[in-house]
Amino acid sequence: MKKLTDLSSDDARNFMLKESSYINFDLPYYFSFQSLLDQVHDELGTSKLSDYKAANPRDLDNINYQLFTNKDGKYAWRPFQIIHPVLYVSLVHKITEEEHWRTIKERFLTFRSLPNIECHSLPVVSESEDITDTESQIYTWWQLIEQRSIALSLDYRYLLQTDITDCYGSIYTHSISWALHTKEEAKKRNNRNNGDYIGVLIDWHLQDMSNGQTNGIPQGSTVMDFIAEIVLGYADLFLNERIEQIGITDYKILRYRDDYRIFSNNSSEADHIAKLLSEVLSGLGLKLNPSKTEMSLNIIESSIKPDKLHWISYKRKTENKQKWLIQLYMLADQFPNSGTLDTQLKRFLKIIQKSGRNDPNIPTLVGLVVELAYRNPRVFQSALLILTCLLDQLEDNDLKLSLAKKIKNRFTELPNSAYLKVWLQRLLIKLDDSFTYSEPICNKVLDPDVLIWESGWLRGRLKELVDQSSIVDYETLEELGKTPTEKEVKAVIETHAYDYAS
Repeated sequence: MKKLTDLSSDDARNFMLKESSYINFDLPYYFSFQSLLDQVHDELGTSKLSDYKAANPRDLDNINYQLFTNKDGKYAWRPFQIIHPVLYVSLVHKITEEEHWRTIKERFLTFRSLPNIECHSLPVVSESEDITDTESQIYTWWQLIEQRSIALSLDYRYLLQTDITDCYGSIYTHSISWALHTKEEAKKRNNRNNGDYIGVLIDWHLQDMSNGQTNGIPQGSTVMDFIAEIVLGYADLFLNERIEQIGITDYKILRYRDDYRIFSNNSSEADHIAKLLSEVLSGLGLKLNPSKTEMSLNIIESSIKPDKLHWISYKRKTENKQKWLIQLYMLADQFPNSGTLDTQLKRFLKIIQKSGRNDPNIPTLVGLVVELAYRNPRVFQSALLILTCLLDQLEDNDLKLSLAKKIKNRFTELPNSAYLKVWLQRLLIKLDDSFTYSEPICNKVLDPDVLIWESGWLRGRLKELVDQSSIVDYETLEELGKTPTEKEVKAVIETHAYDYAS
């Protein structure tokens, strides 16, 4: 595998224009954005975006399409965003212009030259047809964060772990220019709106996507992950300088996106480094999460996520699906919304999709899966496909529709869960076409003429392409059965398999 910054500008552009880079969260199998991205890319070509503007996009709300998802089954929500395709392609074009890409790569060489601070969250590109880019990314986390942490137990006694509160939602867009061109250079009067600077161009695009706001970047695409890495790499640089100034040398920091692992042989020095990190981040409008900051003397135990340790210790092999789901329910009770729960439920999905036998007590299994999904939004995708498999086993159509209605009623109790409703539609669409939806993206599945993005700021061919876009593969939709296909299951399992190695 290669890091994104190891690619040429042309290869980086091709990678960023892939559908899997445009949206890196799960959507049902019948959604397809590749054709639209390709058409916008071809039309925009080497032209200026300004040639297609009828108005300033910053004057309009909801340029991107937002899908809120509940994070904990309670009061925390996260907005996934499907970026307006024209702004997305334009941004990718600017980033991957040869000169701009050279500037970015040279800056990352500086970020990656720090001897005691290792970042392992740069987007990676698979070089094998048998392994997806996402699987390569997951393997990187396992090998260079979890396994590396265990190995560092030979050298260090203490591990302090922490992360940033609402990282993407707090990133100050002007800080991208600071990171790429230095703060002193970027803040010079003549450079603040210098379109020759890639940091300024990225900042402009982000403001165009968010009604002119300078706080926060969209979440849900590999390109935005990469932009976040620009800012966080800049923070690494400053943190290294601050640590050198006070003379601490015996330490190692592993960073994966906004998660930090600080290794030290002196607990006071580890605390001091965390304080310096907090100060550096504060200067960028970011702050550490005190509820997720903790020191440990047991590096090996702390290197492995507690939900994974629990599952390794307490799981019991069983062929009984009900007992299996109860085990997962007990795991979720102690470690809600965990990566291990997501991984294991996907394994359950794989088994039940391949199983040729009918299961007894379908309503009981349905009740367990619904409650798991309701309390653990991270597993929406796999849970809804499992429910699709279970309902398909019922021969009594009245019972099937009755259960489907109960499932819908239960899930609609969750507020601000548009993302769930997209997956709920996958469950219901082959059962009963009388169900209605409030989300435009759900209605797009039913009616190709429904508009997803606000494109009133565009004119000409680009506006036509977006307004007339077919982001739903209706042929695939028509071919879908009441039970998920092997390709459909594979797509969900591969997109966000949180535990590559277990």
